[in-house]
Amino acid sequence: MNQCDLTYLKSITPGSNAFAIQVIELFLKEVPLNINEIKTSCDNSNWADLYKNAHKIKPSIEMLGFPTEIKEALLNINVLSKAEMNIEKLIELVSFFLNSLTSLLEDLEYQLQLLKSE
Repeated sequence: MNQCDLTYLKSITPGSNAFAIQVIELFLKEVPLNINEIKTSCDNSNWADLYKNAHKIKPSIEMLGFPTEIKEALLNINVLSKAEMNIEKLIELVSFFLNSLTSLLEDLEYQLQLLKSE
């Protein structure tokens, strides 16, 4: 079963998978850099950079239909890192978010191949 719901992404340009393919490919290309930056920012207690890097991927995970718990974790990461508060919870959320991304990226790779074959 697909973890990411591409319904919204597909609805933007019905009848063509070109835009959906482009969005997914761009996300898969750029998100590893963001993941590294998020991890480094958290490890270095650089909350301003953590906020900046987490905020960058927020629109994409909405568009790509990530599961609710992942979207909520990212939203809370944004809120807590911007306010520089509840650091223990923030670190826990970052860990959960980063650990969850592995299987989601694999799912997106799979769905990308399906879109390309249609």
